Amino acid sequence: MQKYFFEYVMLLGFILGLSSCREIIPETYYDFNALPVVNAYLIDGQVLNVNVSMSDILDENQLTFIDNARIELFVNDDYLEDLYYVENGEYKSTTVLKSGNKYMCKVIVPDFDTIICEQTVPERAALLDITHINIAGKDEEGVSFPAIEISFKNDTMQNTYYQVVIYYTNSYETSEANLKLITDPVLLNEGIPYAIFSNELIEDAVYTMHINYWTNNSSKVGNGPWRTSLYPFHVELRQVSEDYYRYVKQLYLYKDGVAADGILTSMTNNNIFSNVENGYGIFAAYSSVVSDTITPNTDDYYGY
Repeated sequence: MQKYFFEYVMLLGFILGLSSCREIIPETYYDFNALPVVNAYLIDGQVLNVNVSMSDILDENQLTFIDNARIELFVNDDYLEDLYYVENGEYKSTTVLKSGNKYMCKVIVPDFDTIICEQTVPERAALLDITHINIAGKDEEGVSFPAIEISFKNDTMQNTYYQVVIYYTNSYETSEANLKLITDPVLLNEGIPYAIFSNELIEDAVYTMHINYWTNNSSKVGNGPWRTSLYPFHVELRQVSEDYYRYVKQLYLYKDGVAADGILTSMTNNNIFSNVENGYGIFAAYSSVVSDTITPNTDDYYGY
C-alpha cells in the first residue's frame, strides 16, 4: 500500500535554519488539497528569512518552491517592506528583527487566498549563572555523564516558554549536546527529551535547572572507569513564543509516532502544529542569550 503525506514542516536540529523534509506515515490521503507552505523563525537580532513552497503528495520529486510570491512585512501593524527573493523559495527582509515587536507577513501567491502569518518576538531571558558538574551520574552501561545547573529569572505573572541548548566544541567542530537521564521536575513535566519547557511549575522569580548531558564520546585511562568526554562548551538560553514551544513538542510526538514499529512501541497519529492562515507551515519566534565559553576543570577527572 502506498503511503502519502503532504509536507509542511520545517525540521530543526536546535541549530535553526529553514529547511524542508518529507516523512512517511501509515495513512493514505486520497483527497489532497495542495496549499502553499510558509516556514519561518523570527529571531531577535537577525533579518527575517521566509521559505515558501507547495505542499505535495509524497513521491520521489523535489519540493516545489514558489518563486513568484509577494511577501509584505508589517511591524506592529504598520507596513515595513516587501521581502526580496533569494533562491529555492527563500525570501529575506532587510530589516533586523527586535524583541517585543509584533511582525506580520502577508504572503500573496497567484491563484491562492492571501496567507497571513503573525508572531511577536519574545523578550530576552535573563541568564544569571551556570555551574558545571563533571560527574552527575552513570548510565546503564556504567559510563559517567556530566551536567550543568543553569539559573535564570522567571516572570511569575505570565506564561513564559524557554529552551536551553548546550553546545560543545571538540578539535573539529561545534556540536549540540544530547540530554541524558532527565531528572529536573520542570523538564520531566514536558514529557519529551528536549530542554524546552514552560514556567507552569516554576513558582519563584529565579529558577535553577539541572540538565544532565553527554557529548557522544567517552574515554578512560588504564583500568579506570569510562567517563563522558568533556569539552569547552557554551549555553544558549532562549525565550520562545508559545507557537514555537507547541510546534517543537508536536513535531517530536509526530516523529516518535512515525518511528514506532507497532509491536514494541505504539504507533500514533499526531498532527504537526501549524499557525499559518490559508496555508500550512510554522511562523514562530525566539530571542536568546549566549554564555561565554566554559572549560570544565578536568585535572582530577580520571583520578576519581
